[in-house]
Amino acid sequence: MNLAGQSDERLLQLVVQQNADAIELLYDRHSQTVFGLIVRILRDQTVAEEVLQETFWQVWEQASSYRGSGAVAAWLCRIARNKALDRLRKIKRRPETVAVDMPSHELWDMAVSTAQISSVEQSAEQNWRAQQVRSALLALPEEQRLCVELAYFDGLSHSQIAELNNLPLGTVKTRLRLGMEKLERLLASSGMQQGKASL
Repeated sequence: MNLAGQSDERLLQLVVQQNADAIELLYDRHSQTVFGLIVRILRDQTVAEEVLQETFWQVWEQASSYRGSGAVAAWLCRIARNKALDRLRKIKRRPETVAVDMPSHELWDMAVSTAQISSVEQSAEQNWRAQQVRSALLALPEEQRLCVELAYFDGLSHSQIAELNNLPLGTVKTRLRLGMEKLERLLASSGMQQGKASL
């Protein structure tokens, strides 16, 4: 059977029957997004890779627990989020205290001045702005930072973030608004000009 055109829901039904091709296809479709979420929580790529494997092992073992409420991708992310938070509690460290390895695109690009300066100066300016953004993100409360990252790094909608985190939509919108306001204040106080770091 050619599984490539099958829906995620159908693939999960096949996983219940222990179809290895189905779990591999689900992994191919969703592992990058799931891994991104885990890394954002744990801030450790090696540990995140372990949690990713644990997540898909649980899917293999317990695919029948999916009840069809919500998208399969959101269900996978909920499993991953719970496993990442469990691991975080076990190693007793908070994400704010761990070195950040953020993507070097999107947010950094938005933080870079558009002024025409030499390539050396531009590189130095970009590095400085990237560091200011990293520091400002780390200063946000964890729940606000996670919402901001999911929205602006992973491109998730407010509804997707709400479903992923089992939160009311209004709570997500409030956390995003408060997080962005605080981020703007922190960046302004660091000397970044208004509007150059807007998301």
